[in-house]
Amino acid sequence: MNSKHLLCYLLLIIGMTGPTAFGKHPSTSGIDEKYFLHPMICMDSKGVDCSKLKLGDSYLSTSSPARGKLYSCNPKNPSAPGSRAERITWIDFINNKWNLFEKLWLPEGNFQTPEGTYSETITENGRIIEANNVPKDSKIGDWPMNKHQILTEIDANPGVPAVKSLNFLFAKQPVWSDSPSCLSLGAIGITNNGIVLYSAADARGNDALAHEIVDIYGGHPARDEYHYHFIPERLDVQRLETGHSGVVGWILDGFPIHGYYGIGGKEMTNKDLDECHGHQHGSIGYHYHATMEYPYTVGCYRGKIQQITSKNFDQRRLAGDDPPRNNSGVNRLNVIADQLGVNVEELRRAVGSPPPDFKRAARMLKIDEEQLRRIFKKYR
Repeated sequence: MNSKHLLCYLLLIIGMTGPTAFGKHPSTSGIDEKYFLHPMICMDSKGVDCSKLKLGDSYLSTSSPARGKLYSCNPKNPSAPGSRAERITWIDFINNKWNLFEKLWLPEGNFQTPEGTYSETITENGRIIEANNVPKDSKIGDWPMNKHQILTEIDANPGVPAVKSLNFLFAKQPVWSDSPSCLSLGAIGITNNGIVLYSAADARGNDALAHEIVDIYGGHPARDEYHYHFIPERLDVQRLETGHSGVVGWILDGFPIHGYYGIGGKEMTNKDLDECHGHQHGSIGYHYHATMEYPYTVGCYRGKIQQITSKNFDQRRLAGDDPPRNNSGVNRLNVIADQLGVNVEELRRAVGSPPPDFKRAARMLKIDEEQLRRIFKKYR
């Protein structure tokens, strides 16, 4: 344990849990300690230095997967809504680092949700997961954020988490792909706390955890859809006999995501994992891992996104803005791609983040712009 972490640990024990142990940025001095967070995983020298985390803004790729990067279906979109970079004090934009201990988080308050639900059933058709997208453990911040001006001056997110009925069917036997696929905006999986999981990127394509305000329990809403961009440490409580973290959620390709620790209780880092942020060993087989390094959860889909049918469930991706779907629940990007005779992943990259850029998409796909607009309108 180095001297910096030892000092922080001692201060934590005696109750001085603020970022003073690491030296506050001048503009954060005097801010109530309730706006700061000190995860226990950051209190030793075994993993990454949480005061100098890699900023993921430059590690998003739309061309190919790579270790430590996010392989995204969506290019960067600087005009999308988001936080105000000029007001963020915890990011070192020159050296591309950010300090988790100086970041501001939404504290807990009086906001409450109905009881969260989560159930998982294995059938011959697959893994059925039902949830209502509010935390099963009831841990949530003081939404809406407008009661905390210090935060809304940085990130004016007006969202308020609400109950959403979610019914998913995952492949029981995931199919390995030698050619990993990209991650779209919106949900990429679901945690066993009943909350959907988004990738590491915000709507602009920047590092969401570094840039956006989330609550001290790890989530924030996109309008009314509460979601995580990383795995809250409290969810990583199960340990296998080997000291390996248990399953904390499921990804759309059917593979599980485990917590922060590997065999022997070793904290996982990017160098331990492949380009999709996972690895394969023993009876566990292939699985993803949570880390404190960008991209935090999943870098690409290692498995194939399978089309599964069931008597009671429509095959669908998890809730989110992307991909769009019509009122019947049909994934309309798949339908549109079929109509145009193009690959659905190519279509995702071409149209980009909502609203679709039809002119650019038509040029990239080499199709008529008006035809593209008509088909999107037909299946809206």
